[in-house]
Amino acid sequence: MNKVSFMTLSLLVSVTAVMAESFSTVEYVKVHRSTPIYSTIQENVPSEECYDVREEVHSGGSGNTIVGALAGGALGGVLGHQIGGGSGKTVATVGGAVLGTLAGQKVANSYGTGAAPAYRTVRKCDTRYTLQTREVLSGYSNVAKFKGKKIRVESDYPLKEIPVTVTYSY
Repeated sequence: MNKVSFMTLSLLVSVTAVMAESFSTVEYVKVHRSTPIYSTIQENVPSEECYDVREEVHSGGSGNTIVGALAGGALGGVLGHQIGGGSGKTVATVGGAVLGTLAGQKVANSYGTGAAPAYRTVRKCDTRYTLQTREVLSGYSNVAKFKGKKIRVESDYPLKEIPVTVTYSY
């Protein structure tokens, strides 16, 4: 760069600085206190409560009703056969067998197996929800002083310095 170009550039920069009414700069101010900020969160927390229940076990009982129906039908048929005469004897035998079958089933159902009922233990569980409140760290409040004024900036982590843009006007 020759002397004329350098002098022209220097003059241009000087005139621009004189003509300007303001300029800005960034200064870093030391933080003197960082305080954690907490938020309150409420949430439903599930928990499972289990307990044992004693239940009666049903054996089905269908075998007893079949035996009762067969025995009742046979007995009813025999009794009906002895009542009727001629062609009515057949009708009485069939009617006695049908009525005996129904009666035998009913008697077998009412008496069941005759054995003591059986039981088993079954595990049952219920889900219950409890509202719980807890505090969580949500950030930091950073405080510094710049030219006698307090500056407060929130951030995700504690700061060591706070950048401040300073504009000088003249």
